[in-house]
Amino acid sequence: QAKEHRLTARTPDYLPVHADRKRVLQVLSNLVGNAVKYTPPGGNIEVSVALRDPWVEVRVTDNGIGIPPNEQAQLFEKFFRTTSGRRTTGGTGLGLAIARSLIDLHGGRIWVESDGRSGTTFAFTLPVRPI
Repeated sequence: QAKEHRLTARTPDYLPVHADRKRVLQVLSNLVGNAVKYTPPGGNIEVSVALRDPWVEVRVTDNGIGIPPNEQAQLFEKFFRTTSGRRTTGGTGLGLAIARSLIDLHGGRIWVESDGRSGTTFAFTLPVRPI
């Protein structure tokens, strides 16, 4: 059964990012895929990109189920799955660990923001390319 969501993207026309395009798209695909998986039908998902010199910050925000604060520190560990994730969806628990590895290799940082009740934002930074 297909799930319908409203996906919004807010991005500047050009950002001087120093990154491997294929790997960054892999990270984005994982984060957006998770947002789709954990957001109820009809929910909202927003991808935004902004320059926060010396970084470019990418944020994927949803209005889904949220992630309990006591589980957030483990999210980027291999094979970790949240309690609600184990009950409601499939998956290996590798996606966020891979995303963290790829962002680390780029010299960036990845993190999660959630009050644990509703909605989650995953964000990551990439270094701005020197001009």
